[in-house]
Amino acid sequence: MRISSYWTIVLRRIVDNLALYLQFSVKNLVNSQFQKEIVAEMVDPRAGGGIERMLEESPSVASKRENLKNSIKLLKESKDVVAAIVDQNSGYGDR
Repeated sequence: MRISSYWTIVLRRIVDNLALYLQFSVKNLVNSQFQKEIVAEMVDPRAGGGIERMLEESPSVASKRENLKNSIKLLKESKDVVAAIVDQNSGYGDR
């Protein structure tokens, strides 16, 4: 009875370890192959130029940046106008 229980446990451990080893081996094989293909795809300009395509700025971001530049310019001009008005009014208070 004890020996059959022991061999049942041994058999389960062997099956579990074999399954884990197979899963590990397949994962490593797939990762190494995919890594090579991904790097080749990213670097090769004939394959679509992945890096250049990722580094391009989207049109929506470019328009937002332009709008923000215009807003900053307008705010600076407004600040100068307000500063000029404050300077003029501070001169009247001295009299």
